[in-house]
Amino acid sequence: NVKKDRVERVISNRFSNTRVITECHKTEEGSVQTKNLRLATSEEVESYLAPKPSSLLRRIGSALHLV
Repeated sequence: NVKKDRVERVISNRFSNTRVITECHKTEEGSVQTKNLRLATSEEVESYLAPKPSSLLRRIGSALHLV
């Protein structure tokens, strides 16, 4: 979403001709004007879908100076 400067996933395009339903981090759903959206690049999609270490693992790694 270029207007809100955040990643949103389109979950339905049957809302209207100019709006879609999106979600952000599986918690916030809403209708968004399509003019405020752009398609993600393949690099952005890969980065978004890449597994991230859990926050617990990050804290442990930081405590042990591994990260």
